[in-house]
Amino acid sequence: MSVYGIGSVTTTQTNAAASSSSLNVEDFLKLMTAQLKNLDPMGENSADSSEYISQMSQFTMLEQLGNLTESLSNLSVLSQQQISFSLVGKTATVKVGDDDITGVVEKVRYRNGYAYPVINGTEYSMDMVSEVGEE
Repeated sequence: MSVYGIGSVTTTQTNAAASSSSLNVEDFLKLMTAQLKNLDPMGENSADSSEYISQMSQFTMLEQLGNLTESLSNLSVLSQQQISFSLVGKTATVKVGDDDITGVVEKVRYRNGYAYPVINGTEYSMDMVSEVGEE
């Protein structure tokens, strides 16, 4: 996104904005306000309003994309929880190397956002589960 006519924004302010991981709406509005304050409508570097509208719409789209990504991540976690909880009490087979271990899923433990079904006292990662059946 190109930014024109910032003029009075200090290097410290610019570096602070660049050092943060992302710009939020307040940062964008501060930059836009600085642009408008320093706009020289008669100068050769003057920007028309369509550039500002374009910048605002791009920022809004990026912000909404970030919100969508967060929502999908939350949905993924909830989906994994629902699937893993439904395994409790069912017979499951896990693949450990070349061996298949079959047993009843006693419980499911969660660590760092990942589910680990416990079979015969041992916990396994969900990607090791190869088959699930009724008890």
